[in-house]
Parts: sequence; structure tokens; C-alpha cells
Amino acid sequence: MASGSLCCVSSGNGATTDAQALPGLINQTHRKIREVSADGAYDARYCHDALLRKKIRPLIPPRSGAKYWPDKYHERNHTVANQRLSGSNDMWKKKVGYHRRSVAETAMFRIKTLLGGHLSLRDYEAQVGEAIAMVKSLNRMTLLGMPHSVRIG
Repeated sequence: MASGSLCCVSSGNGATTDAQALPGLINQTHRKIREVSADGAYDARYCHDALLRKKIRPLIPPRSGAKYWPDKYHERNHTVANQRLSGSNDMWKKKVGYHRRSVAETAMFRIKTLLGGHLSLRDYEAQVGEAIAMVKSLNRMTLLGMPHSVRIG
């Protein structure tokens, strides 16, 4: 996933929906985020509003039969127009590289499964370092498990 991107991955805590948690998550980060990839469950005005306030590009496919929203939702309305013209979100997904979301979700699943689903440090910068260490550990394990292929002939 490109630097400056955020992929919304299910927290599974049950207290609030993932879409309801998005504005709070966006406000917690101190780093610049250029775009957010999320599934259609995040196609809600409060999610788009939170992203627009931080000047973050939303890569959120509208639900089937979505209507245009007035005023400031140009990015979403453009996506709705693409959906209406092509009959689905497939063309838009290819154009914006939406498939990276599923790649990121798979990586997060691996990290949570192998290294635990939480961070133990309290300080934000320390949590960033802890997360980076987890990713580096997973990358090392993946590299060690890959076969070394040599072309013969």
C-alpha cells in the first residue's frame, strides 16, 4: 500500500460500527493521509465529511443504486456517475486501484493472527514503532518461507 494511504479494516469490537469509528480514527492520527480505501459500509455522509475536513481522498464505492449528494461531495458523485454509466463499480475500482484494499486487509489479518490483534505500548509514537516492528517481522517470516527458484537451461 502506498505511503499516505489508510485502509479501513474491521475492528470487530461490536460497540460501534466500523464506519462510526472512522471519524475518531482519522482525528487520532498525526500523520498526513492522502486517501482512504474502505468498503461500501463506509459510504455515509459522516465518513465523507470526516475525510473532507482532513483533505483526504475517499476511495469508497457507493452502494448499489446510490443517489447523488449535493454540494461538496464531488468525488463521491463522480463515482456514482461511473456506477450508473457502467452498471457497477468494477470500472471505477480498476481505475483507482481499489484492489489494494483487499491486499491490505489480508496483510492486517496475517499480522493479527501471527503477532496479536493489539498494541501494548501507550504512547502514539511508540505504537507507530511497535506496528512497524510487527510489519518488519512479518516481512522477514514471509521472506524466510519463500522458495529460492533458479532457472535451469
